[in-house]
Amino acid sequence: MKYQNSLHIEEVFSYLIQKKEYYEEILKLTKKQADIIKSSNTNELNSIITAKEKYVKDIIRLEKLNIKIQEEIISNRKTLISDKRFNSLLKQLQSVITELIHYDQDSISLLSSSIDNTNTKINNLNKRRRSQQSMREYGGKRPPRLVNILQ
Repeated sequence: MKYQNSLHIEEVFSYLIQKKEYYEEILKLTKKQADIIKSSNTNELNSIITAKEKYVKDIIRLEKLNIKIQEEIISNRKTLISDKRFNSLLKQLQSVITELIHYDQDSISLLSSSIDNTNTKINNLNKRRRSQQSMREYGGKRPPRLVNILQ
């Protein structure tokens, strides 16, 4: 099927533009996510994750509703790529997704680091607590001193 029909082209563009907009919203949230992880604000982090999940569901719904358009894009890719608008839109979408992946990887690294720091703090607190417990136990049972034995 050749792409002389502008209605089909406009449907393809509409689909790709909507998909790009969803990814841009996820990107905005992901950029905020790093600062929130650093501040240890779990409530705000949860709300960002919830909003990102909503956009992911919107993308999945959009893809399910536009399976025919996706098939048309695949089958007529060469014709579509010759269209400068399509090519530009495709590059923009790829750029947003690449940037999103980069920010997400940074957030994952921050979370891993935060988890490691928290585990270290917990281990140090547990060591102190065990030390205090053993001192209490030891304090109640005074061993005989050398002077007491010799008398």
